[in-house]
Amino acid sequence: MRAEFLACGDARWRAVLDGGPHDFYHLPEYVDLCARQEGGQGAAFWAADGSSALLVPLVLRPLPARLATGPEWRDAVSPYGYGGPLLRGRVTEAVLDAFLQAFRELGAGAGVVSAFLRFHPLLELPEAAFARAGAVVEQGRTVYLDLALDAQELARQTRANHLADARRLVRDGFRVELDDWRSLPEFVRIYHQTMDLREADASYRFGLEYFDDLRRCLGDRLHLCLVRAPGDEAAAAGLFSWVDGIVQFHLSGTADAFRRAGPAKLMLIHMRDWAKVGGARFLHLGGGVGCREDSLAFFKQGFSKLRARFCTFRMILDPDRYRELVRRRGPAGTVESDPDGFFPAYRHP
Repeated sequence: MRAEFLACGDARWRAVLDGGPHDFYHLPEYVDLCARQEGGQGAAFWAADGSSALLVPLVLRPLPARLATGPEWRDAVSPYGYGGPLLRGRVTEAVLDAFLQAFRELGAGAGVVSAFLRFHPLLELPEAAFARAGAVVEQGRTVYLDLALDAQELARQTRANHLADARRLVRDGFRVELDDWRSLPEFVRIYHQTMDLREADASYRFGLEYFDDLRRCLGDRLHLCLVRAPGDEAAAAGLFSWVDGIVQFHLSGTADAFRRAGPAKLMLIHMRDWAKVGGARFLHLGGGVGCREDSLAFFKQGFSKLRARFCTFRMILDPDRYRELVRRRGPAGTVESDPDGFFPAYRHP
């Protein structure tokens, strides 16, 4: 068995992606962008045994300054979104156990104290092996559309008021634009309005420079959909990716002035039909904020009856250092490994 951490430019990373299903979250260009956003380093853990392989895209992050550690201590997290582990070939549970043990040993040797990974809801993994190596926690359910269904069934799975509101918007003169990148600043403006309304954490408040970088790293795999009102104002907009047959509803916003009109309904129905005609397999809408059953989740559930489990994986690679960091964190971080709580505990706000 061979195992090591790969840099974003390593050809073996690309070879794993070429060997089977993946999403844009797994692309080295995207991982590198996320790492730069977080002040960390983009990497992937790679292990191979014959034709079997494991790839884990990672952002290696410096620890908070308040913990007073040296730069050799850090932790690992999946890039923003669903960039979970990928398996290739026939990976038995015994082989996967060995891969994950190698991840633990090599990671600890490189100063990685813990790892928090987000599994991809549509790319299944043998959870039992991961549960033996750490903790697998179901965070909630996400919404997706199976675009192999015929148009009539997709319409039947759409909430009646979503369909009625989309038809009304068209009658009132709202229209959809796709991939007019001159409109990106308008998207950013209404995206920030939506983040303000939701009182979103700072980690969600991406600026124009980030979106420019995202477009550069994804190229024609990224699409901008914008709904314009009759007076040509931007009413709603969203970013959608298309990689390996999976269309992701990535980030979106609705202008405050048009919130009651519900223009995002027209946008999602348009993108559903566009993706189906183009031959995509799935349109993944995600879930609520933090995968909670909130108003955002309820809105998305109106487009499909299909749900996918979203799980995270928590692993302590260096128990001694983890305990020391929890001790330094103080009372708010005294729970060492609570499956239902904040992980890693030493980063508790």
